[in-house]
Amino acid sequence: MAERLEPILPQVPVEGIAVHIGRARLCMGDAVRATLLPQGKVGIVGRVRRPILGFIPAWRETYLGHLGPLAESILAPALAEGVGLRLRVVQLTPEHLATSGPPEIHVSVWGDPRLLAPFLSLQDHFLPPPDFHAASAPDHLAAEDTPQDPSPDPSGDEAFRAA
Repeated sequence: MAERLEPILPQVPVEGIAVHIGRARLCMGDAVRATLLPQGKVGIVGRVRRPILGFIPAWRETYLGHLGPLAESILAPALAEGVGLRLRVVQLTPEHLATSGPPEIHVSVWGDPRLLAPFLSLQDHFLPPPDFHAASAPDHLAAEDTPQDPSPDPSGDEAFRAA
């Protein structure tokens, strides 16, 4: 049976970037892989240019950074189970172009949704807790439910209509 790859996380920022993007010659569309780190984080590893002795060209697998907590909560159990994932670089902002902030790397995560279904229970992350609606309504909403008495028009339009 063939795997059916679908986007699980279309664009996830990589945090704690550990390489110089411009010197590493990392490009959009490059394949990267996710690994479980000893700290419990999901690390991103990619093939980057690291010259030997500073001038002999060589490509090495290097740690690029780690994913945020929401992406970690989805991918860490899947990686522990050995589910096959495909990660690609989808957006890069190298150091020389990141004038208003830090450099950025964004990856997309693709996988078979049938295999990832047990790990994709996002309701804990996005739905409010069950007692959320039990709280009282805000004052501006409570005022709309109560009928209001019609008050005389302060602009004086009634006096104009009577005349």
